Amino acid sequence: MFGENTLEYDADAATPAEVMPRHHPIPPWRCLAVAVALCLAFAAGCADKRPPTAVRQPDAPTSSSPEDVIRQTSPTIASGNAPAASYQERGEAYYRLGQFELAQKDFEKAQSSGSPSAESLYDLGAAAYMRQDYDKALKFFSDAVAMDGGMGRAYNNRGVTYFALGQYENALADFNTAARLGGPSEGAALFNRALTYQSMRDLDRAMADYDRITAADPGNVAARNNKADILITLRRFDEAAAVLDAAIAASPSDAELYFNRALAREALGQYPTAMADYDRAVRLRSNFAEAYRNRGVLHLRLQQNKEGCADLALACRFGQCAQTQKAKNFGMCQ
Repeated sequence: MFGENTLEYDADAATPAEVMPRHHPIPPWRCLAVAVALCLAFAAGCADKRPPTAVRQPDAPTSSSPEDVIRQTSPTIASGNAPAASYQERGEAYYRLGQFELAQKDFEKAQSSGSPSAESLYDLGAAAYMRQDYDKALKFFSDAVAMDGGMGRAYNNRGVTYFALGQYENALADFNTAARLGGPSEGAALFNRALTYQSMRDLDRAMADYDRITAADPGNVAARNNKADILITLRRFDEAAAVLDAAIAASPSDAELYFNRALAREALGQYPTAMADYDRAVRLRSNFAEAYRNRGVLHLRLQQNKEGCADLALACRFGQCAQTQKAKNFGMCQ
């Protein structure tokens, strides 16, 4: 059985049953001190929001690797006499390997070989979602809730699919239903609803949901990060920095949290501590292009051209070249 898709993001690895990209702040910027003409467009906030991602729930403990499962089940399936369970087991193994098309084929075969169930429809929806076949995922999740109206995780996942399609009102309706049904899906549905409100610019409701989440789970770093995003949008930079302080205390190895706090601190004019946060971000992630870019811009603001140009060159090496070219155009870097 496959996991709920949520709008949450784990800094180290996707957490099964609760994944989706967390939303990142893009704050306003000011002019460089060394070149008044080089203004707002020179720098930028952090990277674009990641696309929706779905994951499956963790498997029950097993000593068999996905590859072993595929080797063990394939001969029986090839014989033409395999039961539905063999297709289901191999489909799960393919899913674990990220081979979603093969997983979906096996799930379809398992369903046609056995009795259709809400669980099998749910698995088919998860595989279709991972293949970005959102129309098919909607159908499978809708069929699952038609068969089992109490299946909160199917409502949640259908909401995530609507979110991926930009159909936010439909997404909200499903997240509300999943939250109302309670159980394991409630937390994921609340988070997803908060991010949907945030995407709709209904910021008060989004923050209220993030507060509910962190009250129940103080270690929920993604909710704190997203609330900080809203606070930065509202130019409440000191509050954003305080929220990110708490997030970093809970997850001190998350490079993006340091990056986002650097944005807030720089907006407050706290340049030394902002620089320290950019430093920590690139130590934690050596290819963090946005952090090199922003640290380079900050060096230039402080008339530290050598360091700034070196950082902008690193940013360009990792794919962020626009600011490097602008600095060259203004004669600040070679």
